[in-house]
Amino acid sequence: MTSSPSAPTIIRTLDASITTFSRPFSRFSVFPVGIRMSAVRLGNGDLFLLSPTPLDAPTTEKLEQLGRVKYLVCPNVVHHLYVGEYKKRWPEAKIIGVPGLREKRNDLEFDGIMGEKGSENKLYGFENEIEHRHFAGSGNQDTLYLHRPTNTLLTADLLFNMPPTDQYPPGHSFNVVLRAIYSKLKPNSGMHRFFSRYMNTSNAAEMRKDVKYVAENWRFGRIIPCHGGIIEEGGEQAFREAFAWFL
Repeated sequence: MTSSPSAPTIIRTLDASITTFSRPFSRFSVFPVGIRMSAVRLGNGDLFLLSPTPLDAPTTEKLEQLGRVKYLVCPNVVHHLYVGEYKKRWPEAKIIGVPGLREKRNDLEFDGIMGEKGSENKLYGFENEIEHRHFAGSGNQDTLYLHRPTNTLLTADLLFNMPPTDQYPPGHSFNVVLRAIYSKLKPNSGMHRFFSRYMNTSNAAEMRKDVKYVAENWRFGRIIPCHGGIIEEGGEQAFREAFAWFL
């Protein structure tokens, strides 16, 4: 996985609570998928950062303007690359991960692991505004988060919405092969349903349980994925389409 160090961070304010930080990012150094951090400002001024991106000067400056960095959230076992930079800058921030990350990142001290046995009732301080659901049956041990005040679903690798246009500078173009692939990596596509069922699932029964819980209990219009475009409306329908084979 590669993030271009010279690429600018694209900062976008979605509303009074949520700001996104996007950058070019490639899987295996050849497949551009983009990367995005979501910063959620809680009612008390604390910042909840999901999937930290490289900590450059514009990112640092904007975060300092927004509030107090309190939570550094690694939403799965692969979205952890830059969290150490943030912990060094804001040492009082809590790092929250998923099963497998303690072993993978023994250089970090985790304050909590979502989905870990015995952690079901652990409280971090953001629960009045943000719910979470750990998908133990997902290949990357993803945790979904719901910001209730804005009806926004935050996800890492459970849902894609390609192409990653707004994660690249204006004028950037993708070649014809990539465009063809991207056209199939949307929530309503058969390829996405295949990916969700067969490529990103380690335990189908567990996945079905968590997919059904979210579909039946969470209300959201917007979805902010780490890879691809933000879905501003119709989020629940997009989620159901992406995981149709579990419903």
